[in-house]
Amino acid sequence: MVYKTALLTLIVGLCVYKQGHAQFSLDKFLCSARSDISLNPARARMDFLKENSFNGPGISRVEFRTRSNDANLSQEDFRFRITPGNPAELKANKRYFDKQVSLLDMEYRKLLNAALFERYFIAMEHIFESNRLKNLQKKREKLQEITEMINNTDAQYELDLGDLIDAESNDLELKLDIGNARIRIDEIEYKMRQYYDFQDTVDWSKSKLMDVDEVLEAFERFRAEEGNIDHISLEMMEQENQLRAERYNIEKSESRRNIGFLQAEYDTERGNETFDHFGYQVGIRLPIVNPDKPDLIRRKLATMDDEALLNEEQITHFQKKELVVLRMEHLAKQHKDIQQKLALFRQKNYLGFQSADKTLNISDLLRLNEFYADLLNKQNNLERKIYDGYLEYLDLSGHLSSMPFRNYLTKGMPEF
Repeated sequence: MVYKTALLTLIVGLCVYKQGHAQFSLDKFLCSARSDISLNPARARMDFLKENSFNGPGISRVEFRTRSNDANLSQEDFRFRITPGNPAELKANKRYFDKQVSLLDMEYRKLLNAALFERYFIAMEHIFESNRLKNLQKKREKLQEITEMINNTDAQYELDLGDLIDAESNDLELKLDIGNARIRIDEIEYKMRQYYDFQDTVDWSKSKLMDVDEVLEAFERFRAEEGNIDHISLEMMEQENQLRAERYNIEKSESRRNIGFLQAEYDTERGNETFDHFGYQVGIRLPIVNPDKPDLIRRKLATMDDEALLNEEQITHFQKKELVVLRMEHLAKQHKDIQQKLALFRQKNYLGFQSADKTLNISDLLRLNEFYADLLNKQNNLERKIYDGYLEYLDLSGHLSSMPFRNYLTKGMPEF
């Protein structure tokens, strides 16, 4: 765990070096998660533990005692006592330290996963706002063609002044919507530059993004290949439970910390020979009573509650994944329906709809344009939901934060 975290930290410098003042790269934008400021507290705690450990000393207490047998200031009795450390407590502290380091590593990975997921979300915002802008521009282009028909007096279309008013009003509204979409894209790019500095604007045509069919195919593949990968939050919760259980073992050992003592003595008034002045004592604590037992029982009950909460969270997590799968199945069917409707619509030029015996109202063309634009908008919104569900499943299944990191939006899913 520690080695893996150190490796991640070393890579940060390379990522920062590569991302300065360059054309936009989705890989590098995602890679910037490794230098997110939210990781700094976890890094600081890990660095602190590298220099400091929870290992207790082998000797828990050292005492020097002296005694006088009368009211004189002269000292006749000298004693040196050593209380050894409890081996069970020392071992428990060592295990606790190892679990604490692992927990901090998981906390680092959880923060990194959150930073990475945030960058995926911002990228998705930009992708689909850009698509929305393109759809608005298409709608306005068709509307301008209809406006030209209205202004062409030779055209064989039925129209009235209301058609022209509606067309001009819609054109102004679309112009404002296009401007607002560009503002939104600029705002998103401003946020993106806070994480990763790049030149010009974002051009997604250079990123080789997966289309919706490829995303759905990848989703099914990950769903079929799901193994023993858990979400980092579940791993962290399990590690926290183990840490609290180890803390219980430490407190249990601390309640019997005083296991006994070794004492060397020197008494000037004992015996006549020098050797007679020396002596020793050995004390052993009898573990008959434990005044900390009520607290230990309460601590044990708390650890049992932790296991129940973990099981509950695992069930909730599994249900969230199943709901994503259910939602993705419905979204895939809806996307297929919209694609079929758009394919039929694109086969014909609805601006040329007219027959020899019947003219077409301009108002009908305006409605057809609205219908086509509505289809494109529904397609864009539906594809956004599919991509969101895909990334949510990758996050819940643990793939998003698994090593090595991959760009799950680009064809081939390259590592970064």
